[in-house]
Amino acid sequence: MNSRIRTVLASVLIIGSIVLTSCSSKLPDETLPSVTESISAETEAVETEVIETEPDETEPTIGPNSTAQVTERPVDVYGQLSVSGTNLVNENGEVVQLRGMSSCGLIYQYNFFTDAICDTLVQDWGCSVVRLAMTTRGYDMGYIYDPDRFFDEVCTYADRLIERGCYVILDWHILYDGDPNENKELALDFFSRMSAIYGDCPNVIYEICNEPNGTRFDDESVIVDWDNVIRPYAVDVINAIRANDPDNIIIVGTPSWSQNVDEASLNPIDDPNVMYTLHFYAGSHGQELRDRAQTAIDNGLPLFVTEWGTSLDSGSGGVFYDETFEWLEFLDANNISWCNWCIGGSNTESSNALRLYSNNFTMEQKLFGHWPDEMLSDSGLFVRSLILGQEPIIRVED
Repeated sequence: MNSRIRTVLASVLIIGSIVLTSCSSKLPDETLPSVTESISAETEAVETEVIETEPDETEPTIGPNSTAQVTERPVDVYGQLSVSGTNLVNENGEVVQLRGMSSCGLIYQYNFFTDAICDTLVQDWGCSVVRLAMTTRGYDMGYIYDPDRFFDEVCTYADRLIERGCYVILDWHILYDGDPNENKELALDFFSRMSAIYGDCPNVIYEICNEPNGTRFDDESVIVDWDNVIRPYAVDVINAIRANDPDNIIIVGTPSWSQNVDEASLNPIDDPNVMYTLHFYAGSHGQELRDRAQTAIDNGLPLFVTEWGTSLDSGSGGVFYDETFEWLEFLDANNISWCNWCIGGSNTESSNALRLYSNNFTMEQKLFGHWPDEMLSDSGLFVRSLILGQEPIIRVED
């Protein structure tokens, strides 16, 4: 990679870090809810050092080369989304199926969503929706440790995608904190402020609890079920959002890592524009989970697959093409929108769409976006073709 590109990328990273400090200024003081005191821990921002050097003749010549395939802005095509029966529909009441990518946990991919990468996902890949997964509590960091930093980071990325007309899912990505009530006050603060900023923006979708699971944080004898744990939490958070945003879609996680959608269908929430999360990994989940999903649909529950993978549920195990095709047939038959996991992850999971660890491609090339096929994993190459509605690409290794 030549020194000019290195200089440009250094500027992008510096500018991005400056922009990330400014998002909360969009809110006038009187609209801010009371701020919940954050957990006492300090998390330093990841600093990326880009050193300008002379071109190295031994560096790979493969460069970013994908180009725009889609020129229409999704929000200009569909407008204000709503729910009709079990379907997501556009402003004219016509059925819509959004397709796109989910980020990895944002706490592990600092400033990944550059302008160039947003262009790539929306225009080159044809994503009509991108999910921003804001991990609430990771192993050693997360939103609960530094709310101001991560709040600004989420809405900065959201702004870049909204500028390109993409629908954006703001995902409160609980996982290790499987009971959403564990950090409920922070969730109320997060979604109150987000809805105050984006309440008039038709691009925004709120996902208020990623994968509820396990037992209650304050009583291990109580399972994180729908009626007693998740639904009461959801009602309170939805009310906080609706105080600022009466129209945009809200997505609610369901029990057992967002798989027991049939349980939620027996006692849905009284809000016309609420949908419910279904998650699957093609190598681990099959007909039994589709049967549960079909039961929920038959009971009138509108589903949105905000996370699915081509791999095992561990993220590994390669691409399960046949099993994925079975799932896609089900999703298409029921007009279910989806986001694939994941883009920009910091590990070597086979579900990761980019080959992040490689001797062949530099981090600068990855942040530059417009990735050539050689920079995509088998899953990434396959899923990109699915999003674009092209003939599925199945890479056959030599």
